[in-house]
Parts: sequence; C-alpha cells; structure tokens
Amino acid sequence: MPIDTDNLAIDARDVRVVRHGTVILDQLTAQVPRGTCTAILGPNGCGKTTFARTLLGQAFLTSGSIRVLGETLGQTDVRKLRQRIGIVNPTTDAGGYHTAGAVVDADLTTTEAVLTGYFATVGLYDRPTADQRDHASHLLEQVGLAHRLDHRFGTLSTGEQRRALIARALVHLPELLILDEPTAGLDIPGRERVLATVEQLLTAPNAPAVLMITHHVEELSPRTQQVLLMRDGRFLAGGRPKDIITPESLTETFGCKVYVRRIHGRYWLEVLPEAWLDLIR
Repeated sequence: MPIDTDNLAIDARDVRVVRHGTVILDQLTAQVPRGTCTAILGPNGCGKTTFARTLLGQAFLTSGSIRVLGETLGQTDVRKLRQRIGIVNPTTDAGGYHTAGAVVDADLTTTEAVLTGYFATVGLYDRPTADQRDHASHLLEQVGLAHRLDHRFGTLSTGEQRRALIARALVHLPELLILDEPTAGLDIPGRERVLATVEQLLTAPNAPAVLMITHHVEELSPRTQQVLLMRDGRFLAGGRPKDIITPESLTETFGCKVYVRRIHGRYWLEVLPEAWLDLIR
C-alpha cells in the first residue's frame, strides 16, 4: 500500500552522513506519520542524536533526502521550519539547535525560561507580550509546574527543569516534538513525571508527532506506534512495538543478552547476572 507522504511528519530516505571518512549514519530510511509517537531505541553513540540533528538541518547529509513537515531539507528555509519543531535535548548545548532545546539562563524565572522558546535564545533579551506570558504560564500548569512559575530556573530540581524545557519546546505549538533522552540523569519519580507529561501530550487533541529517542525501553509510551532499533548508525529493524521489542532483537541492538517483559502496556528489560562476565571480557 503506497504511503501518503502528505501525512508524514518525517520522511527520511537513504540518509547517509560521513564525516572525515567515518560513517555516522548509514542508509537510514524512516517515516513518521503526523500525530503519532515513534521511538528510536539504541545504545549510546549509535547515531540517534545525529539523526535528530539532520531533521533540524544541523547535521548535513552526505547523501539521501529528508522531508520534515512537508518541507525538503536543502530546499526550504530551515529557520522557519524550526519554528514548527520543538526539541528537548538535556545533554546538548541548545545553541546548536536555534530552537527550543536544552540550556537556558539559570537566573531566569521558570516562566521566563519558557518564554525564551519564543525567541530561540538562552536568555530573555526580547520583551514578550502579555499573551505569550499567559501561554507560558498555561504550559507550565500543563506540565505540573504551576507552583514554580516565579522560582529561579536554576533552583528547580533536574526533573522540574526537564518538564519546564518540555513546556518551552511547546510554545510555538509544534507539529513535531523531538525528545532526545528527555529523562537522562533523573531519579525514578523525576523520570515518571516526565513520562507522564509526555503521555498527557500524546492524548491531547491535535497532538504533535513525537519522536522519542532513548536507550531505555522502559521509557516508551504505551501509545508508541512505531519503534526503530538503531546500532552503529543503521536501523536494524522497525515496526510495531509488539513485533520489534523482543529479547532477540534487543540483544542484537545492545550487544548484551537481555530479556524483556510487557506489563500494563510498558516494556521492562532485564539483564541476568550470568551475562555480566561476557560484558567485561
């Protein structure tokens, strides 16, 4: 059955990125329908973040093509395109994205930190409108931070900061939301609050397409419709979670013998102690 390309948030074909003779991304092909949730699952260093950067026009292709929200990269104004994309990447300097990303001035209030998403800055150098301030407050209420509106961003817990960054990524009502390891470094309650926030976004009317990038299978929403397994710059497999998330496929993806269970719609990965010796040989 032919794919309706007009309904795709992401349409990547044979994407290849080579830098200084090293292949970083190797013939990646993927389609993400609008309004759906897709997860890219793979180990650290496999190319997940580089692929996210290609979607924003920050990592240039050696070959292949990418259409994002109907716009072909290389043939469109990426500055305007990025206004339609939200990204949360807590481990990368936001300066490279020029869009809602990771780092803001710690001395800003939480509301001001969210408002920087309107101007793609790390500090609040422009004067926001009253409507923008109201919208920022509303978004913070949505992510459970109504009690932190006037607190300094730097005083928030790591989990609270992460949820504020999600609110920041939503200021332009993006059609595509890229979450690049959004729970990195969080404790269990902090992680679960972020995941609950993502789940709330997915259930909202006119939800954006969500691309969840992670190496933790436990972070996948029960609403995830597609999983792409990635290793060494390549997609090893892609499809519905129930078909893709198996002990055999995850063992191949992570290079470690694992078991996986599905409980209440979520997947849980186990590594038995007898596998440890193989990992350190």
